[in-house]
Amino acid sequence: MREPFQHFLLICLLSARIPLFSENLPREEDYYRLINIPAPPDVVMEVGGLDWLDTEKTRLVACTRRGEVWIMDNPYADPPVLAKPEDNESDSAKAIKYKRILFGLNEPLGIHVDKEWMYLVQRGELTRIRDTDGDEVIDEVETFNRGWGISGNYHEFAFGPQVDLQGNFWITLNRPFGDEPEGPADWRGWAVRVDREGTMHPVCVGLRSPAGLGMNDVGDVFYTDNQGDWVAVCRLSHLKPGSFQGNPFGFRSCSLPNSPMKEPEGLKSGVLWGEAVKNMKDLLAPACWFPYPQMGRSHGEAKFNMTAGKFGPFDKQFIVCDNTTGILIRVSLEKIGGEYQGACYPFRKDLTQGSLRLAWGKDGSLFVGQTARGWGSRHGLQRVVWTGRTPFEILEMKAKPDGFDVVFTKEVDLAMAGKIETYAMKAWTYHHHETYGDKPTNERTLKVISATVGTDKKSVRLVVEGLEPYYVHELKLTGLRSADGDHLLHREAYYTLNQIPAE
Repeated sequence: MREPFQHFLLICLLSARIPLFSENLPREEDYYRLINIPAPPDVVMEVGGLDWLDTEKTRLVACTRRGEVWIMDNPYADPPVLAKPEDNESDSAKAIKYKRILFGLNEPLGIHVDKEWMYLVQRGELTRIRDTDGDEVIDEVETFNRGWGISGNYHEFAFGPQVDLQGNFWITLNRPFGDEPEGPADWRGWAVRVDREGTMHPVCVGLRSPAGLGMNDVGDVFYTDNQGDWVAVCRLSHLKPGSFQGNPFGFRSCSLPNSPMKEPEGLKSGVLWGEAVKNMKDLLAPACWFPYPQMGRSHGEAKFNMTAGKFGPFDKQFIVCDNTTGILIRVSLEKIGGEYQGACYPFRKDLTQGSLRLAWGKDGSLFVGQTARGWGSRHGLQRVVWTGRTPFEILEMKAKPDGFDVVFTKEVDLAMAGKIETYAMKAWTYHHHETYGDKPTNERTLKVISATVGTDKKSVRLVVEGLEPYYVHELKLTGLRSADGDHLLHREAYYTLNQIPAE
């Protein structure tokens, strides 16, 4: 009796196309390796900022939340091995070496190297430091600007600098939470810009906990904000001068003499985002929402990929880290009606811990700085290296008047790609309210009317019924393979559709 049952089970499995053994499904590590970079045993490397000491990108410099600045030699060592005092000259030349060049700073959360100076953002100021005698120990520490306030609240972090194409330093200022021990501080909840002479210029209001900055190839600056009051889920937003980003805490500084804007009018808690934008002419919708928790819980830096193919097929997209979960995500943006919007995609999971800072290496690899102290992770440094193999992925989604163009990294299987059953879509929006976070609201299933493969065989035009402005549009694919038989590495994308294009 047992043998006939086994034969019957085998027939059922085969007819259902369920593999008895692995179909060699793709793994992220097949395309992007993770290399753990060790720190000395007595060093707690809570990375607050990363940059390169030299233009050749051979010597990595890191500031830490504990107020230190370190230089790292041989950061590309693979496998990474720490130098030891007893190493001979040959071994030492290939090993990773650390040197502390400064300590005693107040929680620096970003660093930028500019010729002989290094610029760091501490809680209360933009500081510049330098080594004047060549011994790689900092001799001068100067306040470059201290135009914003600090009251002593734990959450009064300051992030940056992001240096723009004109050489200005962009800084984002966390709003305090709970009690304010010494009274309210100016410019909290703002993005500010410090020019090369050291003068601060407020840019826009409405930030909550803006932990990460980034700039695209045309010089527009973006930031990541974290879920909380007035922020439904984490997001990537354009720092458009004079805009209101959504959190009203910083309104108190709109009355200061150098404010670039008056207090925005029309704020109302509890409305959907589409209505909020209609009510407030200054309110700028996020360029990309990060659905919670699948696309992260507490985002850090957003680094734009300008590696010219050294990091795989994802040039001119943002890579964004998350400080709670061990994931990296991708974001592709486009401009519709003069404003940014776009999609986010899974990229790489299984980092050893959550991450805060990123830096591109000379070989196109990505250095990932991790930190802890109550931010949901531990600490450390990792490196993400492309193996040279191209994964079959959704490269990008682009909005169209009646749907989306979905572009892939490889040619698709024409039969599968042309079936509407391959694509499942739904949409939802969020509230703009003072409550902490939000769940998807007005969630609805969308109907895919048609799927037409492009002449390039790498794109599919989806006609979709039910598009809605200021909604997140989720795309999930089942069964799709590339022309050479590869499975999709990731099967989902989330497009933040603020405006439906006219053509």
